[in-house]
Amino acid sequence: MPVSKEQLFEAFGEILYALAAVDGKIQEEEKVLIAQAIKHHRYEYDILFSFKQEITSTRTITDAFNNAMLTFRAYGAFDGYSDFKIILENLAESCQGISAEEQKIIDQFHKELLTNFKIG
Repeated sequence: MPVSKEQLFEAFGEILYALAAVDGKIQEEEKVLIAQAIKHHRYEYDILFSFKQEITSTRTITDAFNNAMLTFRAYGAFDGYSDFKIILENLAESCQGISAEEQKIIDQFHKELLTNFKIG
């Protein structure tokens, strides 16, 4: 079954959650940055809905990340992955710089998607 654009952007919300939560707590600054980064985006609702759903979910950060990566792989090549990476880096940098755990998520995202699909 093909992955829709809505599902693709919901998966991005899952990745944002994983990155924001990996250091133990989602900071208010991170929530503000996410809202600003996707404000007026065509799929803003899907991203925020997924992000907020993950906050109240019982899934682990690893499960949220892995589920999102499965969706990205199923969707295939997408020019927006480069933009996603920039948003991830900005989010990680927003609170006391990029931690090792945050860098690991960004690196894995980059390795599995940007490199495999020859984008960015």
